[in-house]
Amino acid sequence: MNEPLLPLLLLAVLLVPTVLVARSAKRLGRGARRTERLALWAEPRGWRVRGAAPEMVGRWQVAPFTAVDKDVTDGLVGEYRGREATSLRLEAPPGEVHHVITLELRAALPVVQVMTDGVPAPELGAAGGAWLLERAPAGMSLRVERGVVLGWLPGEPLLTELDRYLEVLDDVAEHMERLAR
Repeated sequence: MNEPLLPLLLLAVLLVPTVLVARSAKRLGRGARRTERLALWAEPRGWRVRGAAPEMVGRWQVAPFTAVDKDVTDGLVGEYRGREATSLRLEAPPGEVHHVITLELRAALPVVQVMTDGVPAPELGAAGGAWLLERAPAGMSLRVERGVVLGWLPGEPLLTELDRYLEVLDDVAEHMERLAR
């Protein structure tokens, strides 16, 4: 082997693992800071940080929850108006990120797709669709399935908007439960 190339090759062999370890440590540090920020938001409200909790999304039978490779992070669990609520970050291929919010139902209800990408289901009629559009943020999808009202929006979770999103889910839950009686 060429002697001038030997030190260069040795340097490359030592440098590549060092760079990879440094990147991993940086990523781990970012995750710890993220968890600390979530805890600062959650603890005063009586919520708990669940972090990475893939079991939180395996039960719903609609995209993006049916994606094979999905990553769940920033899981939070707490109470909103006497109902169990969750908030989480879902990343599904190809790099789509969603803020997912759930609110527990107090009655057994059938599966209903209430809204998709900000468009109310036609079954709601004009009045029901208008009622929903007054409340829901643009782009929100809503579904009733497996004991919860499930909402999701494209993009990173916005905890500053979580109360507003949960209010929409609570309105839908109350309305649907009233209809079921």
